[in-house]
Amino acid sequence: MGSYLFLKGNCMQIPLFALIIVLIFLFLLLPAFRLRGRTINEEKETFVVIDGSTFWSSRWGKVKVYGVESLQEGQPEYEEARGFLSDMLNSGSIKIVPIGKDREGGIVAKVLVGGEDLGEKIRERLKGR
Repeated sequence: MGSYLFLKGNCMQIPLFALIIVLIFLFLLLPAFRLRGRTINEEKETFVVIDGSTFWSSRWGKVKVYGVESLQEGQPEYEEARGFLSDMLNSGSIKIVPIGKDREGGIVAKVLVGGEDLGEKIRERLKGR
């Protein structure tokens, strides 16, 4: 009976030791996970409008909105088109879905603003001119 209690005591010590090791391991890793999440959430993507359908993204570089040919510099309403794109990029959450590359090496992408297709919004605006 005495050896049974001794054996039972050893069995309890092994899981307790393993639990302590696991807790220490998690305690050491927890700050790394919190830092990773904070870095991703705090990093805000910035945009600089180039023309009415092209912008620079701090994450993607040069981005051309898929399916849109916009006004170029010197054309009437060029500045209004740039302003519209700037307003759209600052109006909600932006999701950029790369589709391909353009001739200059930038990406062509479907851009969603608040879940809506930015290319479609620009095309509707251009039809209304």
